This record gives sequence, C-alpha cells and structure tokens, in this order.
Amino acid sequence: MLARLKTLGHLRLLDESGEDIVFPEKALLILSYLTARGLPDIPRADAAALFWDDTNPAAAYASLRQTLSRVQKRQRELARSFLTITDGTIARGPEAIESDLDAIDGNAPLTLLAERLTEDFLKNIRPVTQTLAKWIALQRASHMALLRDALLDRSRQQADAPRQVRSAAALRLLETNPDDDEVRSVLTGRVVTRPAIMTVQQPSACLPVQDHIEVVPARQNPPRIVLLPPATNHSSRAATGFSEALIEDVTIGLCALRSISIIAPHTAAQIAGQTDRAATYERHKISYILETRLRDEGAGHTLFAQLIFFGSDEVIWAERFPLSSDGLLRSRQMIAHRIAGAIATGIEDNELVRNDYEGDANAYRNFLLGQGQLKNLDLRDIRRARKSFRDALQLQSGFAPALSGLARSFFLEWLVTARGDEALLHQAEIHAQDAIQADDRLPSGYRELGVVKLYSRQFDESAHYLDRAEALSPHYANVIASYADTLVQASRPDDGLKKIEHAIELNPLPPDEYFWTAAGAAYSLGRYEEALAYISQMKDKDPVHRLSAACWAMLGDIKKARLFVRRTYDINPNFDFDAWMAVVPIKEEWHRQHYREGLKKAGFK
Repeated sequence: MLARLKTLGHLRLLDESGEDIVFPEKALLILSYLTARGLPDIPRADAAALFWDDTNPAAAYASLRQTLSRVQKRQRELARSFLTITDGTIARGPEAIESDLDAIDGNAPLTLLAERLTEDFLKNIRPVTQTLAKWIALQRASHMALLRDALLDRSRQQADAPRQVRSAAALRLLETNPDDDEVRSVLTGRVVTRPAIMTVQQPSACLPVQDHIEVVPARQNPPRIVLLPPATNHSSRAATGFSEALIEDVTIGLCALRSISIIAPHTAAQIAGQTDRAATYERHKISYILETRLRDEGAGHTLFAQLIFFGSDEVIWAERFPLSSDGLLRSRQMIAHRIAGAIATGIEDNELVRNDYEGDANAYRNFLLGQGQLKNLDLRDIRRARKSFRDALQLQSGFAPALSGLARSFFLEWLVTARGDEALLHQAEIHAQDAIQADDRLPSGYRELGVVKLYSRQFDESAHYLDRAEALSPHYANVIASYADTLVQASRPDDGLKKIEHAIELNPLPPDEYFWTAAGAAYSLGRYEEALAYISQMKDKDPVHRLSAACWAMLGDIKKARLFVRRTYDINPNFDFDAWMAVVPIKEEWHRQHYREGLKKAGFK
C-alpha cells in the first residue's frame, strides 16, 4: 500500500487512510527534493549544505547526523523504510510513495493543474539556507509557468475544463502576478495587444538548484484585497449557492482593475478558517477585506456586504441588499456589479490613507501590535499597547494612527482603574489633538477627542467631535460605538442602544467595550436581564463587575449582587464608591440616581 507525500501547501506524509505519519521535517524535505527533481539519491554533503547551515559545514554535518539517527529510529518504529541511508548518500527507500507532484509537467491538462496548484510548493517552510530558498522559489515559479501555459494554450484545454476551472486558474496566476494582462483577458474577455511579461522562461517541473532565473519585479506595492467566503445563517441551498457565486462574480469583476491585487478564492477560504485572522492578514500583506453575510428574513433574504480597511479596522463601505427568493439569480449580476464598483471606489478614495499607514513597515507593525493589545480591557495589555504605539512613533514621528492609539490607551487606563485620575484624561486629550493635527482626514483622532470630552462631562463638545468622526467614516464601527457611549451617558440610552447594535452589526466580533456600552444602555432602560446577556459576551468581565452587581440587585438577587461587589474590591481594593460616582459622566440626575440605586442595593458604600 502506498504512502502519499504532500508538498503543495503544508508538507505532510500521509498513510493509506489519509492520516499523518509523524516523520522528521528535514527528512520530508529530502523526500520532496528527490521527488521534485526525479533523483534516486542525494550525497550527504549536499543534503547538509542544502537543508542546514551552508556557512558552517561542521554544524550542518552534526545536524544531519542527528536527523538521520531520528529517521532510522522512526522507520524502525513504523516498520517502514521511506529513506535508505548509507555512509555517502541518502536515497529513496523501498517503500513506494505517491506525490502530489506526480503528473505535474508540460503535458498536464488544465483541470489537473488548476486542482493541484491552489497552494504554493512547501508553503509553510522557512528555508534556513539561501540555496534552499532559491530552489523553492524556482519550483513555485515553474508551477505557475506550467499553469499559465495550460491556461493560455487552447489546444491543451480539455472540453471538460469548465469556466470555473479557467477562472480559478486565472485568479491564482493573478494573485502571483497582477500585471499579467494575457491571463487577465481570460476573465475580462478583453483582447490583449501586447505580450505579458513572463516570470519564468522555459519552465521545468524539475529545476536544478544551480539554475538561474531572473524574476521581473511586479508593480510597486499594489493594495491586496481578500474576498472572504460568505457567512450564512441557516439559509436555503439556493441562497447559499447564490452568495458563493456572487463572490466569484465580484472577484472576476475586480480582476479588470490592474491597480489592486486579488487573493485567490482558495487562499481566501483558508484565511476565513484561521482563528487569528489579524495575524494572517498581516502575514499576507492584505490591506482590504470584503465580508458578506446572508441572512434569512421571512420569505426572503438579506445580503450584507462591507469593505474593511485593515490598517484601522475601519469599514469604508457597507450596504444591505434585500433579496427575494425568486429573484436571487436575476439580481446576482446587478449586485455583483454594484459591489465591485463600490470596492473600486472605496479603495481609490482610501489609498492616500493606506500609504500613510504603510509608509514605514516596522512602524506599521508596532501600530498593529498595539491595536491588538487594546482589544483586551486589561491594564497590563493597555500599557503594553502604549509601549507599542510609542515604538511606532520612534520610527515614524507624527504617525497619526499611533497618536490616536496613545490617546486610547490613556483613556482606557482611566476607565479600568476607576480612580478618576484627571492626568490620564489630560494625556488622552493631548494625544488626540496631536493626531488630528498630524492628519485631519482620519476619524480616529476626532473619535478619541470626543470620548475625552464625554468623560470630562462636555457632552455637546463630545457629540460635535464624534459627529465629525462619523462624517469622515460613516461605517467605522469603532466610531459608531464611541458615539453610542456618548448618547448613553448623555441620558439618551434608547438612541445609544440602537447605535451600539448597529456597531455590533458592522463588527460582529467586537471588542469588549461594545458589549459594555450595550449593557450600560440596557441597564439605563431598565432591561437588566438584557444587560447581563451583553456582559456575558465579554471575554474579560472584570471591568464590569460594578454594573453586574447593579443589575442583579435590581433583579432582586442580592446574593449574586454581593458576589460582584466582592470581586470589585478584590481587583481594586482602593475603589471609592463616592469618588467614582462623582466622576461618572451622566448628564441627567434621574439617570445618575438610577445607577446609584442599583449600586447601593448591591452593597457598595
């Protein structure tokens, strides 16, 4: 029975039932090298230089010996021999191994190539030598050249290669080289009058290590966009099929634009399954994300689409499309056209902002790190985020997003510590003003200034700055959430709850402060169970123990209320109830007394 070596995507060795065979990674790399090059063996000296440290032969030989020892032990445990090891060579063993590289050559049909070459060769391997890195790059370039030839050579396109296969192949190639107009013409149907730049000349499926290849550089830093597969909520099969086809239509439509780079659908599907999408977006250098959600609404459906700029986690365009059950297919092209047009316009309008964000890669990385740390309402994370923003400013002074992040960190520390420290609010105000001065096109500076004014009890000024932020970015969930907080504290909890619900719709996996605001609004409206339901969705509930205590007290469960009072003092032994009530920014007295009543009933003194 045959084992199978998987080299496209994650490097794996699978048994006959498809289960992973645990085997040393370097041994799998040697197998991949022998398979890809069609060689029976490799000299031990070449293996040491190729897969270990080529600048330190002694260390490389030592690492090779250790690995081969583990290989022999593992093969004895498995009672199988994938590699035969001698004093001078490492050869293929007697065990027969299939590979996903089998039949990938110049005669392979488009259907086979499009199916297999959806992922890069040895995708997750980080080469430790330049020789290995070059060989892997050559293999990947060779695969793309084979796919390109099969796509453009009509005589080799089988009759069973449907439009979806050709589209998938074209999108995969454009992900690698957005400037290839001949490939683009497969999607757009436009005639190309000049030949496209070839990345690889005379490609071979088995390129030797010493071969030299000159790669023509692509356009400088085009923005990358990923169109995530649509999220559905128990929708009908027809509606689900509609939404998936819609994303394909939008993707193909966007390929007419040479100013952006599209992530291929297969890669997009993998990204959608990642637990830490933010890290994935950063790793793939993705600037924009299109999310769509299809929901059942009575006899029909609603499609919600939004375009997010990753640099600021800002929704720069969003729209809802009502759909009728009998009009899905008829409306597909119209909706695809509108979405593609909105994406193109939104990206064009946002490009100056993107260039500002990504002007210094290290500063941008520190900013993103700080943004991630601020998602947790924990004092340690807040202070770590502040350091990350300061590190970004050391590299790029006047970087407005980092200045806004600093302002946010000082405000959140003021909120979490609950000491009424005016110095923290003052620092937040200074950095918010600096952010506006550095770039008055960005909504984040106005947002932070509006928040500071709220907690300084300047309610009208707060609304003014948040109005300005919302006007600059009407779909920016964070701005809308801050505006909702202002409305709640300004004793308009009904309006505030509607606005925070809209923010949550725009950002379905929001930070804890969204739920905190929603819980505060629900409490103010006397909907205590609803408030507790919002609190239950928070990852870190420590900052809202006071509100939890008030809710349980108003529901008549004093035992649970007392529990949260104790937890409040456990976390903050110096908490002063009267001092806190003196600084809580609540505009109307009825509203303040309602909050005080719940806290008093809970046992705060």
